[in-house]
Amino acid sequence: MLMRLPMQRTFKLPGDQYYMPRDARAIEHETAFVRSFIIRERRERWLSQLVLPKKRGRLLDRLNHRFYKDLDARFVTASIPYVLGHDSNECYVIASEDKYDGRFVSASEVADVLSVAYFGIVVSIIPGKLACYKDEAPADVIWMQRD
Repeated sequence: MLMRLPMQRTFKLPGDQYYMPRDARAIEHETAFVRSFIIRERRERWLSQLVLPKKRGRLLDRLNHRFYKDLDARFVTASIPYVLGHDSNECYVIASEDKYDGRFVSASEVADVLSVAYFGIVVSIIPGKLACYKDEAPADVIWMQRD
């Protein structure tokens, strides 16, 4: 079952930009994902734009076709990890579709979420260690893993 974070107020930053405070678990997943699987040249852009509602959508649109330019290919793996069979892992979804973005799912639901998502989606399974990505449909799932 998808769990949505409670709606929170946005806060104004200098320069007419707004940010939305995030749940500590969401921040952990997003930050660890970016620091582990995004190439160094793009990390700061990802980190800064994920917290800005106006820029988050445009950034997440990169998950549709252009994510390969940002992905650190050294950590792409062909094998599906064993950990997916365990419900104890709470996974975080980063997606270009609002209905999935910012939600938590159990590890046993990851395959279902990936199969029904039509647009680009990343699922952070273990923060900074294990994630998967699916491009806009039809597409295969790409696994990313770090030790």
